[in-house]
Amino acid sequence: MRNAVLGSWARTGLAAAVVVLILGTVAVLGATGHVGDLRYVNIPLVHPWPPTGYYQNPFNPTDRGDIVSASEAAKVKNDLVADGQVELQADRAADPNLLAGADTGNRLTKLRAALEQNRAAGVSEDFTNQLTSVRVGKLADPNDASVTWCVEEVGTSRITLTSLTNGQIIRQYTIRFDDKFWMVLVGGRYLITDAEVQTETVSS
Repeated sequence: MRNAVLGSWARTGLAAAVVVLILGTVAVLGATGHVGDLRYVNIPLVHPWPPTGYYQNPFNPTDRGDIVSASEAAKVKNDLVADGQVELQADRAADPNLLAGADTGNRLTKLRAALEQNRAAGVSEDFTNQLTSVRVGKLADPNDASVTWCVEEVGTSRITLTSLTNGQIIRQYTIRFDDKFWMVLVGGRYLITDAEVQTETVSS
């Protein structure tokens, strides 16, 4: 009986604490004129925010209502990794035909031109990347506002230029990069349709 009473008091105390938390939050938001933000308040077990399976859009951190699906973001990221592997193979072979199924739109046009230029010069490129951060979220493509899934990769890359004729290394150098890739769903897979590339040579 004593345990039942104590358990009842514990539950009552917990409920009271939750009520006090909610009322306190409402009072603060009311005082600051942000009552509308109440729907974004994170109250575990009562009103978690973001909801389960979602997270705050990293490209719009000031808007608490801007959330993205964690499962869809994971697919976007995984497809980018797969697309990137295809691009690396195309770079190593200086063969634009290998880009099919990985790139589309502006990205495909630019990469094809770059690879054709490399082939004409008789060189190939190999990239060894080291990522320091990856962000996946929604950010409008500056060239097509209807495309919003974006992946930002920050890190360094060791680039090796090799002769297509004899396989000899022509040059090696390291860059620091901060790149954004916009992804579009085509036939159940996200392809890279556009990119914003920022690089800085750090050693050669």
